[in-house]
Amino acid sequence: MAERERDPYYLELPHTSGTAGLQATWGLGNQLFVFPGKRGPLYSGHAEGGGVSVINEVRWETDMHGTVTRKLVNETHNIFVTLQNQAVESTGPGLKPLLVKASKQYRSVLKACSLDVYSMAESCEDGDSKAVLEEQMKIFNMTELIWSLCEILWIDLAPGGVVISQLLEWLRWHFTEGEQLFAEITRDEFPEQHREYWDCIYRLVLQGQLDKVRILLSHNAAARTDAFLSMDEVLRKMPIFNQLYRGNSVSEFDMKWRHWRDDCERRLESGEFSTSTNLDIMARILCGEESVFAHIKDLCETWYHMLVSKMLYQRPTVKSVDLHYYAQASMDEFRGDGRMSEMDSILLSTLEFDVHQVIKDCSAVLSGWWFVSHLTDILHHCGQLESHRLEFGHNLREYLLLDYATSLMSHCSLWQVGVDYLDQCHDTGRHYLEQFIDNMPIETERKAHKLLNICEKRNMPEQIKSICKVMGMRCLKNQRLGAALSWFLRSKDVAFATLIAEKFLSEYNEHGEFSNLDLLDNLGSSMLISHRLTFLAKYREYHRLYEERELYAAGSLLLSLLTSRLAPREFWITLLKDAITLLEAKECIYGRKETFELMHCLEELTKDRQFLAPDNEKEDISDLRETIDLLNLALTRNLARSIVIEGVIKPT
Repeated sequence: MAERERDPYYLELPHTSGTAGLQATWGLGNQLFVFPGKRGPLYSGHAEGGGVSVINEVRWETDMHGTVTRKLVNETHNIFVTLQNQAVESTGPGLKPLLVKASKQYRSVLKACSLDVYSMAESCEDGDSKAVLEEQMKIFNMTELIWSLCEILWIDLAPGGVVISQLLEWLRWHFTEGEQLFAEITRDEFPEQHREYWDCIYRLVLQGQLDKVRILLSHNAAARTDAFLSMDEVLRKMPIFNQLYRGNSVSEFDMKWRHWRDDCERRLESGEFSTSTNLDIMARILCGEESVFAHIKDLCETWYHMLVSKMLYQRPTVKSVDLHYYAQASMDEFRGDGRMSEMDSILLSTLEFDVHQVIKDCSAVLSGWWFVSHLTDILHHCGQLESHRLEFGHNLREYLLLDYATSLMSHCSLWQVGVDYLDQCHDTGRHYLEQFIDNMPIETERKAHKLLNICEKRNMPEQIKSICKVMGMRCLKNQRLGAALSWFLRSKDVAFATLIAEKFLSEYNEHGEFSNLDLLDNLGSSMLISHRLTFLAKYREYHRLYEERELYAAGSLLLSLLTSRLAPREFWITLLKDAITLLEAKECIYGRKETFELMHCLEELTKDRQFLAPDNEKEDISDLRETIDLLNLALTRNLARSIVIEGVIKPT
């Protein structure tokens, strides 16, 4: 049995005097019970200096225990398990599409949870609760932003390393004000009169959404003027590189793009857009002028938005490994004091392909271990972690999965999810799981069956025996003998199965009938676990045969229980009493030989000094002698009858 009732491990905390102090005992997972006093036997109900009046429960890493985050845990758990199975079956190039799909699924669940939190925050009237929800939404959005960039640079690697099209999608997904303004403006009767008409156009240009820009320009009253027509032509001709580009090569696209930009610069220098200041600013953006980006940096909102916008109009064929060379300039424009936020540091490390630093910073900044454990798992399958090992030798992926699983194991329902994560920790996961199961509180039989199913699938015999023993003892304490026997049979516990069988026999002696007949009638081969249990099952079978009037079979079975010495000696008199009804039956159930065997058993019993112990009550001895006299009479009469029926006397 895993010692669920063993002495707790104590963590004695410093105290300032001889009578004051704190001590603690570990709970399950990230849980600690802290109480006042010096080290003492908590389980005995007191600590030194008096009883334990206050016990404080301390938990940490419980960010995943909220309503919305539980949805995140449960839904991404299925994605994780599916990916592990696919990774075993698929190797080489066939694995990449599966990893990209899993990454997008993770991000989809993150986005759904973020929307759920947003809806909850909108309807929340309590100020403190609303602030908590808004902070949670901020964390979700930050997590999704970082993950999507990691996906672009490390997981869904573009052919040739050209990532501009993916980065533009990244901007459009996380910076939606331009699209929201576009929808609002196009609904107006006079779009060009909207106060943010040109700001919307600039935002869309910075994100490369040129088709929408052309739509807005077409709604302008001056749309048919030469300047607007020239700008529309420039926008229409701009080559956009994406993964579906049908050109022969990146170099061919680069040549076409340079020709387009030369044309745009020529039009700008010739003054084609001089009649409109706004069109002139647009043309300067398209030409990639540094000064204009500084002028409209507020429309970019962040340095990484500006970085992507600059790359779109200055170096659209930039490769992912070169992005960090241009990142610092964009950061300097937004951070005049040179200080970086935690988010800036993580994104810059991502652009620098510093996997270890990203994981380290995200572990410190983002709540819980969900993000780093799942991202690291995908990077592991991508082969990005081969050079990243922790100092104490454990695999980085396994270390993070262990921390994430540990944070789940202390929750009343999420522990089942944690089990599957521990399965993927091949070095120490099984040891952790065994320890968790050994210390898991079992409140209900349903939970016990869940634990047993987990242990049986993973071949954990000691834990199976422990769980069954705990549940069996609980049932035994509550006088549920049938349920207790079922638990002990499941764990193949010989000692306790024998104990329960003896209690069934004692119950029969006291009440004259068996309880839990369905269980006793269907023991099958389980009865062989214990001689006493085998006798109980066979004796119950005798009763069933007798009730069905199968008297010959019942008599044979009863005699075999005595002659085989399977029946305990203290139960012989009960069996011989049962034999009286068979001896007095109309049919001759026992022949001469069987009758002699019964006589021999009775004689052996009466010679047993313990059977007729002198300290027995006089009334009991009197009843016993009366029973023996009845047995002698019944045996003698049956012997005479059997001799007559058999018609011959042979010496024995």
